[in-house]
Amino acid sequence: MIIRRLEENDETTTFDCGDAALNNFLKRYAWINQEKISIGVTYVAVDEPASRHIFGYFTLAAGGAPHDVFPAKFVRGLPRYDLPLILLARLAVHQTHAGRGIGHALMSEVFRISLQLAEVVGCRWIIADAYRDRIGWYQKYGFLPVVGASEKGPQRMFLDLRTLRKTPL
Repeated sequence: MIIRRLEENDETTTFDCGDAALNNFLKRYAWINQEKISIGVTYVAVDEPASRHIFGYFTLAAGGAPHDVFPAKFVRGLPRYDLPLILLARLAVHQTHAGRGIGHALMSEVFRISLQLAEVVGCRWIIADAYRDRIGWYQKYGFLPVVGASEKGPQRMFLDLRTLRKTPL
């Protein structure tokens, strides 16, 4: 399996992770967001470099969050303005490939890219919006709930990149 940037002629129409919003994003918005309006980059898991069949994907974007959404121990001594972060905007695995470690491979690539970005542009966290039934999956990677996150809809979670640097990928 190879994880690479989404390409214009990738086969997105057959992708089905079982969630209409995640499917729709890949089919209708991922390429536009990446190449036309530059607000996120989508990476896809395929079986070989030239393959167009997508097993899974994730999207990363730059972002910021107020100082007070993080627990005090994570922001002690930091400025009181919005703090830079990497937004894990989407992550999904095709239903036919679920349970085969693709989600783990995608998250490992998220971590690798995030650590590289943090060295180049400076940021401290990865933020993700976890579906309520997937909170435990994110927690096993070290993600913690954001302070004051909504009790409805996805749970906003964060991972401090300092913690990630100490963990072997």
